[in-house]
Order: sequence, then structure tokens, then C-alpha cells
Amino acid sequence: MHLLETSIQLNLNVGFSDVRINDVAAALPALGRSLACQAAAEMLHRTQAEHLERVFRGDAEIVCHGCGVVHESAQNLVRRGSRGRRLRTSSGDIAFRLLQVTCRDCGKTWSPYAELLGLAPRQRIAEELERKLVEAVTNLSYAKTSRLGAAWMGSGLSPRTLHRCVQARGRKVQFTPASECKVVLADGTKVPAGRRLFGTDVRVSFQILGRSKEHGRSVIQKRIAGWSIGALGWSQALPPGIASEVIVTDRESGIPEVIAAQHPGVRHQICEWHLGHTMNHLMALDHVPVAERRGLVAELNAIVWDSRRGGRERLRAFCKRLVQSARAKAMLLDSVSRVLYPKRSSERTTSPAEREMREINRRTDVGVQWSVSGVNHMLKLRHAMRLNPDDFERIWTPVRPVQFTVVPPA
Repeated sequence: MHLLETSIQLNLNVGFSDVRINDVAAALPALGRSLACQAAAEMLHRTQAEHLERVFRGDAEIVCHGCGVVHESAQNLVRRGSRGRRLRTSSGDIAFRLLQVTCRDCGKTWSPYAELLGLAPRQRIAEELERKLVEAVTNLSYAKTSRLGAAWMGSGLSPRTLHRCVQARGRKVQFTPASECKVVLADGTKVPAGRRLFGTDVRVSFQILGRSKEHGRSVIQKRIAGWSIGALGWSQALPPGIASEVIVTDRESGIPEVIAAQHPGVRHQICEWHLGHTMNHLMALDHVPVAERRGLVAELNAIVWDSRRGGRERLRAFCKRLVQSARAKAMLLDSVSRVLYPKRSSERTTSPAEREMREINRRTDVGVQWSVSGVNHMLKLRHAMRLNPDDFERIWTPVRPVQFTVVPPA
């Protein structure tokens, strides 16, 4: 729309007696919301009125919703009053009016300004408020977010409405990988969702884009490259072209076949930390005593983290001596071709991905059984906001700044 510069004057009557500074401070949020909503209503009215004047002068146009005629003057267009509209925002409810016109060609009366102002049909909630509450609910429960929205911003949404917003926005999230990346970590976890007793699988692949220092601590730049949940397998969570050198995983079923089919020439590295962890678990299933298990795990770790060459040969020799657990021995022999490469991988564990799995579990393990779509959309929003901010921004309408200048009293 045309650039509009205008001045808005509001009269304020304040009643007080023996006022104290804390009384004024407590009244400021409600006062600010009231003034902001009145100013917003006046801005919307003046924007519409100025645009309509430009149409009548022939400097702008309006297309009739009935017959499709383009009106560029007052010749076949008549003003027809206005109708009320209310929009909920984080500053309160804005009550304003939409100017209406009548087309003389077809007789249709309508308001062209809902569309010009960016209002969807039957929209009652501003996208600005929706976004703030959606961002909050990724870390809090629906009920708590609804209460905090009403308490802090003076305007909230019911938990049911907020849930619908999360589902609608989460459905739009599409994770896009970085164009160039050498290393990908892939991991999965279970979340309490669906009808299965042990929950539903969530599978995620993370691109490692670099490391930096923040406040003296090493920080890894990660980006989500692939995502799948439930029956959707690793082929969707590990899309082609996301890594050029190595993909690090633990021993999740189905991964080797997907990497071989979709990532030819990319090294498949099994997380070397998981070798000792998995071996200890399998030996426990074979009833190996705890003290003996600890000694064998320590011996395996010494081989894995030894920087000298010949690690695979030492691991194979260790497997030959491992007679206490057939399951642990079979696991190690199956893994030996994907660990301890002669030229060590730049990433050898899935530790950075494990932290993200804990973040997933922290949000979902709240004592309820989620629906698969409900948990999927919630988690996609949460992790797009954390790791793929550009993907998160794409689901919202870009905000154009409105400049305000406070005019001091004369």
C-alpha cells in the first residue's frame, strides 16, 4: 500500500488520589495496551480512508469481488459505510472498522480492505500474538502458556485454540539442509505418542557445520537435514546429498541399507562410544557378572580410544577372546568394518545428536500420551526455532516495520 505519514492524538483521563510509584508501575501495562489498541484502530482507519481517496483520484485501484471490474475512479464506485471487526493481539483486542464500497456495475457491497490489510477470512487472532504463544508453548504446556499469555500480555488463547495453531503451523515446517556439509550425525528416540505401548520413533539427522567459542565453551553449529516419525523410516530422515564425507550413527536398524542406497561413497561411521555401552548391555543379558563386564568394557574402550594405528586388528583379537557373551561378540564383529578407520573420521560419536534427543524427550515426557501428529508438529516447530531459524521464519508472514515518533508536548 501507499506510504502513509500521519499524526494521531489521543486524550487520556487519569483518575488518582495519593498515587505512589508502585501504583503507577502496576497500571502501566493496562494503560499501554489501551493506548496502543486505540492508536492501532486509528491507524487502520486512516490507512483505509487514504487508500479510498487515492482510488477516487485515479491513483489506485479496487477490483470488484462480484464482477471483477477494476475501479480506478469514483465513476462506478460508491462509499457504503463500514462494518466492525475485532482482532486479538498481544497488546489486547483492536476494535476497528472496515470501510465498504458498492460496485454500480453489479450492485455488490463489500469491503476490499480485509485483503489489503492482510486479514484472512474470519481471522480473529493476529499472527503476531499467535507467533509469540507458539514460541512459548514449545517449552511450556498448553494450559500454562494460555495462562501466561493472559497474565503477561493481557490477551491469550484457550489451550484448544493454541493447539490448533501449533498443528497448523507445524504442518508447514519443512527442514532444508545446508548446501555443503561434510559430516552428518543421525540418531533416533522414542516419544510417548500413538497407540504402541513403547511409543513412536522420531528419527533426525543433523549436519555439523562448524565449531565456535562462546563464553569460553565450545559450541557446535548444527542444522536439521532430515526428519521422520512413526512408520516413515530412515530414508526420509537421511535424504540424499546431505553429507559428502561421513555419516555417524549408532546401531539403529535400517540405517546401513539407507546409507548404501542413498549415499554411495559416503563413509558410514558407527558411534564408537556406543560400542562399550551396547556391549555392556548385551553382556548383562547373557548374565555376565558386573565386575567382569566392567573389566571387559574398560579393555574395549582402551582399544577404541587408542590413537595408534591397527585398531581394527586389536578389536578383532579382542573379539576372539570374548567368550563370555555371544551376543556382544556378534555385535562387535558386525561393527568392526565401520569403526576405527585407518584415517580417523572427523566425528566418531553421536554425542552432539544425543543432546538433541534429550531435548526431544524433555519436551515430550510430560506424563501424557501424545497423538503422532500432535507431537510431530510440536517438535518440528521447537527444533526449527532452535536449529533452523530460517525454516521457522518461512512459516510466518514477514513483518514490515512501522516507525513511531513521540511528539513532545508544546
